[in-house]
Amino acid sequence: MSPIHTRRAAIALAGLLAVASARADVVHLIPGSTFKQAQGGAVRGQVTAESPSEVTVSLGNSTIAVPTDQIESIEYQGQPASMQLGQTNADAGRAAEAIAQYQKAATEAGGKPFVVEAAKFGEARLTAEASLTEPERVKDAVAKLNAFLQAYPKGRHVVAARDALARVQLHAQDFKGAEANIAELAKLSPGADRAAVLKARLLVKTGDAQAAAADLDRLVAAAPEGSPKQVELKLVKAEALIAASKYDESESLVRQVIAAAPAEDFAVQSKAYNTLGDCLSAAAKPKDALLAYLHVDLLYAKDKEEHPRALRHIEELFRKMGQLPRADEYGQRLKQEYPNSPWAKQARG
Repeated sequence: MSPIHTRRAAIALAGLLAVASARADVVHLIPGSTFKQAQGGAVRGQVTAESPSEVTVSLGNSTIAVPTDQIESIEYQGQPASMQLGQTNADAGRAAEAIAQYQKAATEAGGKPFVVEAAKFGEARLTAEASLTEPERVKDAVAKLNAFLQAYPKGRHVVAARDALARVQLHAQDFKGAEANIAELAKLSPGADRAAVLKARLLVKTGDAQAAAADLDRLVAAAPEGSPKQVELKLVKAEALIAASKYDESESLVRQVIAAAPAEDFAVQSKAYNTLGDCLSAAAKPKDALLAYLHVDLLYAKDKEEHPRALRHIEELFRKMGQLPRADEYGQRLKQEYPNSPWAKQARG
C-alpha cells in the first residue's frame, strides 16, 4: 500500500474510532483514579452489565470490568437530556430542580434500564440529603430508598443507597433500623468498609464509645494514609473520644485532620471544625469552641448539613457568655436561613 493510501486508511480508522467513541457510553472515573485501562479519566464503550462491585464495558471484541468504587458517573448513549440536566442541577445545589429532572428522565428513558435506575437513584439520594436538614422529609427519603433497594438489589447503586439510608436513619435516631441496614451493607463486598464506619458511628450515637474506639483504632490503621476513608474514620474516632471524656486526644486528632486537609475542602473542614467545637465545648473551653464554630460560619457555609449545626452552637455559646444580642442575631439567622432544620427548632433568637 502506498504512503498516501496508508495515511488515508489511518485517517479513516481514526474517524471511525471517533464516531464510535461519540456514540459510546462514557464511564467517568473518580478524580485521581488509578484504573489502568482508562483513557483521559474515562472508559468508553457499551455498558453491558452492572453490579454492586463492577460495571462491564464492551468495546469491539474486548471487555473491561470497571470497579464501582472507581466510578464517579456514567453518561449513557442516548440518555434523555433531562438526565444531564438533573446532574447539572444537583452539582449546582439546586436539589428541587434536580429531583424534577431525574423524575422526568426515569419516565423518558423507557427501554434503557441502566438510565432509569440511575435516575431513580439520583432522586432518592437527593431526597435523602434534603432530609438531613428538613426532618419532615425523612419519611419520604426512607420510603424512596427502601423502594429503590427493593427494585434494584443487585444494581451498581446498592452500596450508595444503603449508605444514604443509614445516614438518614442515624440522623433520625432510628438506631434499630440503622443497625439492620448496616448489617445488610456489610454483606456486600464493596460495602464492607462503609459498613464498618457506619457501625462505629452507630456505637458512638448509642453510647458505646469504648466499643467504637476499639473498632476505629483498627480501621484507621488499616485505611490508606490520608485517604477520605481514613479522614472520616478519624473524625468518628474523635466523636468517640469526646463521648469517653478524652478531650485532649480528641482535639489533637481533629487538629491533625484540619491541618492535613486542603483549606478549600469544605466537606472535611466543616465537619472537622464542628467536631473541634464539640470537643472544646465539652472540655469547658467556650471561647475556643466559639472560634471553631465561627470557622464553619465564615468559611464553610456551603455545607448545608454542617452550617446550621454551627449556627446553633454559636448562638448557644454567645448566650452562655451573656452576649444576648449576638446570640439573638445568630438564632434569627438560623431560623431565616434554615427554617426547616431541626437546629432551627432549638434556636431561641
